[in-house]
Amino acid sequence: MRTLGALSTCKADAFRRQIHRPGTCVLGLLLLLAAVCPAWADQAAFDAAGVQARLTGLHRVDARLQQGLVPEARFAALTDEVSTDQAQAQDCISAQQAQTDAIAQQLNALGPKAAGASAQVRQARADLERQQTQATALLADCRLLQVKSSETLQTLAARQQAQLTSRLLTRGVTTPSLIQGWIASPPTPDSLLDLGRLRDRLGAGDHAALSWLGALALIGLVLGLLPRRRMRQLAPVDPERDLFGAVAQGIRLSLGRYLPGLAIGALWSLDWLIRGRAPEGWPLLADVAFVLLGYQFALVAIRAAFNPPRPASRYLRVPIDLSKGFARTLRWLALISLIGALLLTTPIAESASPDLLLVTRSIWGTLFIANLVWAVWLIRRLRGKGGVGVVRLGLGLALLGALGAEWLGYRNLSVFVGQGVVLTLVCLLLAWLVSTLGDDFIDSLDEGRHAWQRRLRVRLGVGPEDFIPGLFWLRILFRLLIWLALALAVLDVWGLPDSAQSTLLQWAGEGFSLGQVRIQPARVLIAILTLGVLLSLVSWIRKQLDRRLATARLEPSARETAVAMTGYGLMIAAGLAALSIAGFELQKLAIIAGALSVGIGFGLQNIVNNFVSGLILLFERPIRTGDWIIVKEIEGYVRRISIRSTQIQTFDRADVILPNSDLISNSVTNWMLRDRFGRLRVPVGVAYGSDLQRVRETLLRVAGEHPQVVQGSRIVQDPYVLFLAFGDSALDFELRVFVRDIGKRLTVLSDLNFAIDAAFREAGIEIPFPQRDVHLIRPAPPTPGSGGISSQGRT
Repeated sequence: MRTLGALSTCKADAFRRQIHRPGTCVLGLLLLLAAVCPAWADQAAFDAAGVQARLTGLHRVDARLQQGLVPEARFAALTDEVSTDQAQAQDCISAQQAQTDAIAQQLNALGPKAAGASAQVRQARADLERQQTQATALLADCRLLQVKSSETLQTLAARQQAQLTSRLLTRGVTTPSLIQGWIASPPTPDSLLDLGRLRDRLGAGDHAALSWLGALALIGLVLGLLPRRRMRQLAPVDPERDLFGAVAQGIRLSLGRYLPGLAIGALWSLDWLIRGRAPEGWPLLADVAFVLLGYQFALVAIRAAFNPPRPASRYLRVPIDLSKGFARTLRWLALISLIGALLLTTPIAESASPDLLLVTRSIWGTLFIANLVWAVWLIRRLRGKGGVGVVRLGLGLALLGALGAEWLGYRNLSVFVGQGVVLTLVCLLLAWLVSTLGDDFIDSLDEGRHAWQRRLRVRLGVGPEDFIPGLFWLRILFRLLIWLALALAVLDVWGLPDSAQSTLLQWAGEGFSLGQVRIQPARVLIAILTLGVLLSLVSWIRKQLDRRLATARLEPSARETAVAMTGYGLMIAAGLAALSIAGFELQKLAIIAGALSVGIGFGLQNIVNNFVSGLILLFERPIRTGDWIIVKEIEGYVRRISIRSTQIQTFDRADVILPNSDLISNSVTNWMLRDRFGRLRVPVGVAYGSDLQRVRETLLRVAGEHPQVVQGSRIVQDPYVLFLAFGDSALDFELRVFVRDIGKRLTVLSDLNFAIDAAFREAGIEIPFPQRDVHLIRPAPPTPGSGGISSQGRT
């Protein structure tokens, strides 16, 4: 089933009909999701009558295009209709081709015609030949339908583009000529503005209506001032730790700052909505209420984004002066937009003469574009943002071109370009905002900033310092969707024909061929989503398995091996499932493995060596997590054994990542392979003349009093004392003991040294220090007639 065949199920046609210029950026993502919606609904079967009906519909579309101009809103409906025909034609071709091949195989199975064949064989052959003729005819009709629908789509795109070009290049009277005409023949005020008509459309026929609106304004002012004091007592939120909280606090405090104006505008708007819209339209005061409410919301958004009130913290990573410059320029833009909405879209515009309306529009457009160009020019100060200069230059030139077109009379072109630039900026801002908030949300999940996130991490079996598996792929999918939605929205803003949009959706659903490989973007996106979800599920399964095996009679290392191998197996299964969903044929894995064997032989041999070594470590378990090992010059505890490397934490708490091949090919000293017992040697020297038997008894007593020293075990020897040598300054002894946990060797050694020193002091046993006898030979002073005979002294 083709994806486009299911777009009706996903309501893509409704989405496309609802899209208009102001809502393009919001609905762009909906269009993209409609493109990737799976085809779960069964499509109606095609027959010859159905194909003929579709061909007749295409002829009607062609006839409608030949009649003249087609309304812009009608193009979307026609494109949907023809695109549906094209998708159904493609499905029909695939189905009839498969049926034709199956019938041909059955005919080949019956063999060639024979004169002596039975009646049943002849009847079966006749039925198959009749079905083959019908299928071949229907296949030809479906191919014709596909060709006709493709031609009609091309015609629709060309006609829509031609009508858009003609509309944009239509030229009216120029603004300078209007001004020159007024200078030559000054108009009267009554000819420019119909004050009587404006008074009738004011919406306040008496003083009571004005008093009621004043009372509503007073109520709104009181309601807006009440909660402002409580908001000043809020504690600031650090955006580095909680971006969502900082943004929410900035919006909340900004709403509090403009709450009086919001309350007044909301009460006025609600009052007019309750009164209802008159047949000739909303009165002027109703339009003022609506515009005022929108203006207040714009001020809230600007203040919250660029200069949130205290105690809120600034969360945009731009310089303070640049942020204030943006805020100031955008406030001017909001004010100019308010004035333009009042002058050009309310009963004021209906009461003004066409010439005055055109001149007012040109002057307003000049002010608006000037401020917008300045806002775009401020982007130059964003350092480290790649491509900003090109975007700034392009948008600036487009705005200047729109201004020139307005004054030269090409007002449709001016509106198209100006509106396109503004909506493009809005789309870029929304994409950046959603991307930033989404990345912060994913980061908060990885870091566990909130209580519910920490509980989720515990349920998934993720440690405090570990990342949640699958979030990497979900992050990639999220960014892809953002950029694809942005591209689709910008293309629609700049007048992408509906037929081209339909082609893009068809491309996203059905894909394209790259050599002999068929790539379907929709299935690839679904595969990435599936991979992220499955990897997170694998983490949860590993946690549950580890919890269940904790009650079984298994060594900790065996349990870790079972959990690790199960996790790796499930990850491989998740990867294969994602590849299958993406449309990759698993039969081609053998071909890819053969191609990779050459690379493995040259560049990937170390990786494969480490991988195989990791499997050996996991199955043979010569080292386990928590063991104290020595490899080359590295000594420390094993913290983690993965499929490629092993993490060792030294006694200085430095983490060493050691390739698994080094643990297999080199000698490894494991102090804890069979048990945690280990021998400890305590050298000590006593002075000559000490009672040696008392020395021995004291050392054994000290060893027996320490709780870590093993005594009475069948596995290791009890403590004993060795008299090693007669030293230069002392009698050398050595106390040898086995401790219960070799990991505490240094602590036990220190305790024994303290205890031996105290016991020797109590027993009067002296621990000597090195001594030396020095003999100095000095020449005696010569005596008369001695001939230099020397004397010898001793010290």
